[in-house]
Amino acid sequence: MNTRNMALTSLFAALLAVSSQVSIPLGPVPIVMQVMFVLLAGIILGKRLGPASVAVWVLLGVFGLPVFAQGKAGAAVLIGPTGGYIFGYFVCTYIVGYVAEHFEPNYKYTAAAMFTGLAVIYVSGLAGFMLSFQYVLHNPMPLEKALNLAVWPFLPLDLVKTLAAVYVGVRVRRALLKAGLVLSKPIA
Repeated sequence: MNTRNMALTSLFAALLAVSSQVSIPLGPVPIVMQVMFVLLAGIILGKRLGPASVAVWVLLGVFGLPVFAQGKAGAAVLIGPTGGYIFGYFVCTYIVGYVAEHFEPNYKYTAAAMFTGLAVIYVSGLAGFMLSFQYVLHNPMPLEKALNLAVWPFLPLDLVKTLAAVYVGVRVRRALLKAGLVLSKPIA
């Protein structure tokens, strides 16, 4: 990895850390700005560096820096109610990065990739939420209650953040391609 890629990966890890601190407590899962930066990491950094930026952010948190939502840190966050979302971020950045690297940056493909990535985050997050309550907190939760606590309150704002990420991501990706700062292998 060259210096430029290390700097970009670190920059997005820092953006994830900062966006994690912009949170509104809402039960066991807070509203955070991370989703937008996860999506942007995918489209700007691609399928390898996007997930790498998430990995750097996770490692910082696991090693004790308060970079997770609400200033939390430590490996226990990964098995807590929000851990599933964190795992979903890896897959999301890969999906968005793959599409960014293989298709011309347009709103249609980018929106499809980002909304697919958002769905992955929610499925992974919901699964992690329910598993955490069942096996870590020993308080099993029915699916309907889990949806009411971990999905429905967040969906409207995350849809808005995703639309914003589509708009910003396509514009930034086009500018980077035009400047020759990223490579693309368009197939469509």
